[in-house]
Amino acid sequence: MFSTLSVLMLSCAMSPEFGLPLARYATGDEMVYTGEVNEESSRLDLPYKRKHLLEVRVFVLSASTEFADLAVLTSLQVKEDPNVASAAATVTGQVSRASRSPTVRLELVRIGAKGKLSSLHPKLPFVLSDKTETKAIGVVPLNVPNPSELGFYLPRPDQPTTSRSTWKTQEQTRPDIAWTVRETTMRQGAQVIEITGEQQSEKWTNPTGTDDAWRRTENLLVATSDGLVRQFSRILERKEGINVVERRTVNCELSTPPSPHRGEGYTAIRKEIEAAYTFEVEWESGRATRLVERIDAFTQRHRETPYRAAIEGVRRRAK
Repeated sequence: MFSTLSVLMLSCAMSPEFGLPLARYATGDEMVYTGEVNEESSRLDLPYKRKHLLEVRVFVLSASTEFADLAVLTSLQVKEDPNVASAAATVTGQVSRASRSPTVRLELVRIGAKGKLSSLHPKLPFVLSDKTETKAIGVVPLNVPNPSELGFYLPRPDQPTTSRSTWKTQEQTRPDIAWTVRETTMRQGAQVIEITGEQQSEKWTNPTGTDDAWRRTENLLVATSDGLVRQFSRILERKEGINVVERRTVNCELSTPPSPHRGEGYTAIRKEIEAAYTFEVEWESGRATRLVERIDAFTQRHRETPYRAAIEGVRRRAK
């Protein structure tokens, strides 16, 4: 069935001297990104410091010359100081948040041949085709960790790039994001292109006491060898008056390079992704019957993969 791999090359035009490399996705490939989300607030009414372990699994459901369909599983696990958590449990008798199940979110996305990213919404029964409904990707939240982390994706320009290229991308009701090619350098033995993105509210530079002033800074390292983002980071800042009172940072890197899943390995993962999506749609519709029983029956019959976490997440909400 998969003797001939379908490969999608997502590209922009290249100059002879420089260009963003082609990002190649093959059906059954999986990339795993790991990192942390750190939050800090110095607000007088709500000071806090929080850390989360972040894992982003990207699985290529299918790829063609026109688009690639990906399943993205984001997992956020609260990370606490073990000494503080142990003391708190002793005093309060409550289980630390660090021992609870992580927050998981499965999202299906489509990347077109010109690099456009869209959210996928197949109808049930689960089928993907060129006619599958797509919607705009939601904006990155400003006040909580992003439940669906897509920082591994770089919005590409329509025009050829140079070593000092800049371009802008639109994001619904927010100001445009300005992207800049910084430099080509070496990181961990690989040649990468550093690209930054900046976005800020209109009043960021000179806010008043009533303005919701915020700034977002993105940094991506794109490997010249295969076009994949090797590392990505994000800083979100919010102000009260002229002072930054909230800061959220995301740091993530590709911990597992593209790993091919073929034959039974591909089928097992795809079944769990399809089941997780189906159960989620049924739960959100409010019309699901005996959902927990059906989830339990599925998990007992089918081989477990890392995407079982998405099914378990639906089960916890349904229960």
